[in-house]
Amino acid sequence: MNKINMLVIGIDGACWPLIIKMIDAGELPNIKNLRENGVWGDMKSCIPPITYPAWKCYSTGKNPGKLGVFWWEYLDIENKKSIIPDSRSFDSKEIWDYLNDKDITTGIIGMPTTYPPKKVKGFMISGGPDVGEKDFTYPKSIEKEVKDKYGYFPNFFDKIIQINEENKQKVADICLKQIDSNFKTSVGLYEKEKPDFLQVCTYTINGPLQHFFYDDEPTKKAWRVVDSYIGLLKDKFQYVIIHSDHGTSPMKKQFFINAWFKKEGYLFRKKSLGDFFIKIGLDRILNFLEKTNLSDLLIKLKIFQSFSTLIPDKKGLFGETEGKAIFQKVDWKKSKVVGSAQGPIYLNNSILTEDEKSRLKDEIIRKLESFKDPETGKNPIDKVYRREDIYSGKYTNKAPELIALDSDEYHNKGGIRIDVLFRESIWKGNNSINGLFVISGKDIKKGKNIDIEIFDLAPTILHIFGLPVPTDIDGKVLKEIFEENSDLSRRIVNYKKNDEKEEEIIKKSIKKLKGTGRL
Repeated sequence: MNKINMLVIGIDGACWPLIIKMIDAGELPNIKNLRENGVWGDMKSCIPPITYPAWKCYSTGKNPGKLGVFWWEYLDIENKKSIIPDSRSFDSKEIWDYLNDKDITTGIIGMPTTYPPKKVKGFMISGGPDVGEKDFTYPKSIEKEVKDKYGYFPNFFDKIIQINEENKQKVADICLKQIDSNFKTSVGLYEKEKPDFLQVCTYTINGPLQHFFYDDEPTKKAWRVVDSYIGLLKDKFQYVIIHSDHGTSPMKKQFFINAWFKKEGYLFRKKSLGDFFIKIGLDRILNFLEKTNLSDLLIKLKIFQSFSTLIPDKKGLFGETEGKAIFQKVDWKKSKVVGSAQGPIYLNNSILTEDEKSRLKDEIIRKLESFKDPETGKNPIDKVYRREDIYSGKYTNKAPELIALDSDEYHNKGGIRIDVLFRESIWKGNNSINGLFVISGKDIKKGKNIDIEIFDLAPTILHIFGLPVPTDIDGKVLKEIFEENSDLSRRIVNYKKNDEKEEEIIKKSIKKLKGTGRL
């Protein structure tokens, strides 16, 4: 088999409705060219459609029930602790692991869920938003090079203390600088190393640009930058794939699911330090810090990051991950249920019998799916799923018992300390289930439109490289994208079960993860 190479560009939160007007207006000529000369369509994400674990669903081809990570944060209700996952929380092999096993070299740049980086045959540069300021590259020796030569910095959130109307332009400028450095690094390292498989991702285009600007000019400017770099890179590769982890849709309001649980009598709260911060209006201090530039000092000293879950904004709102606050605030002797932002719902099994849990789940599903915003008459929650209906695999029983999917225009914010059910949102864009994909190259049909799932990309990539597809992968090889009677179309999909050596490695990984408390 002739040696091939492939470029995969991952764009967090990308979807066709967000950019189709720019494509039609000729502002994204390289993406347009790939669509016209390849196969494209919607890509259904995992549930909930969130960066963690969606990027790992892509790179492993597996659903969250096989990965053991279901959101940015896991609430261990039994032991009353919050677990923040990172790359070490996953024990499944990824696309680059299979490629490396066959001495196919790989370069991975900027993908979320890859910090800390792992050893590959090639290089890996971890992507935000959870990346530290150092030790974010493999090999370690390229860290100084990417910083000094290409101005690379992995994490937007190390640069600013909060986002508000006064500093939105500053935020946009930092985001554009990060996106540019990301792709500049990719071009430079590719020319130097020439990996057979190059994965380039940008998280910053979605968080915070699309979240806070949706399709306004700062987001459009970022997309033009991305398209220009696609133009610089695409002709160097036989195959080019562009894909996202989920989509983005316009939104207007926040819905506080824990306030709803409290109102319905499922959740009870205790007094805590956060209530004091709301009372004194700590947002005034944050604004003062921004105006006096003292926020830069706080960021450097990591002071703000340490207390961010305790500090509300001017409306009394806290960050997305509220685990520490939840375990401080919830009265666990009386509360039956608690929710995280963006979907996960946990039952307090310590006070519920099996029959009570079953009835409670039925009741919550019925009530949440029928609940309407009295102001708009719309449902803030589109659907509530039982974990066993959407996940499969060895970690399914560790998943939140229920997962609530947002409706259009609404964002489930959690809100453990909030009493109101709704508020206007500073976000203009919210995660949605349908992302995008496009693939172009030898033996790929031209101009064809199909819909796929996020799990399908990994097995399809392995098939193109001539590798077997592991039987524990959930996705399928997209045979319909190949030209009829082409080599790729005629090639039989070779499925392979994990061998004993690999299963032993996985068992050891699981044992190690249990020892660190990540499972």
